[in-house]
Amino acid sequence: MLSSPPSPVRIPLTVSTVTNALVKLKRNTSKTEFIDSTSGEPQTHPLLRGEGATSKRKVPLVQSDLFFCRDAVDVPKLLRGSRASLFERAESIGANVLIDESWECSIRVPRDRRQGSFKVQVRYNASASRSSLPDPQKPVALDRVQNVSGLMTVVDREELTI
Repeated sequence: MLSSPPSPVRIPLTVSTVTNALVKLKRNTSKTEFIDSTSGEPQTHPLLRGEGATSKRKVPLVQSDLFFCRDAVDVPKLLRGSRASLFERAESIGANVLIDESWECSIRVPRDRRQGSFKVQVRYNASASRSSLPDPQKPVALDRVQNVSGLMTVVDREELTI
């Protein structure tokens, strides 16, 4: 004698069961997207590269910042801000130029770009030194940045301690 196939499990269709199913689906399918860029190896501006252009004494410095931006990310502006903070620290110890510069930038893209904010971590490394030449006041390797196009609004900035 043949038995009938088992009946499928039926779950009542309510608002809460549908909501729970959608939340589980969103958690499984949503991966956080990151946009990473870096300057590469440490570099010194061409103006300061020549023999005797800077003092042989140099002090390594690091500036690490966390920016929260809305609508877009303009990485060169964020790098300028981090470099300016680093340059102020260099001046406080008697230096007047930055050499051997490098940076790393990581942008966390919000799931919903219209409602969320971009979380951008910038780490700027350089060595403080002295020179008779002026500091260029410009980050190195700006051709390597990866931006998120649009008009950026910086909502908050936190200096991270290392």
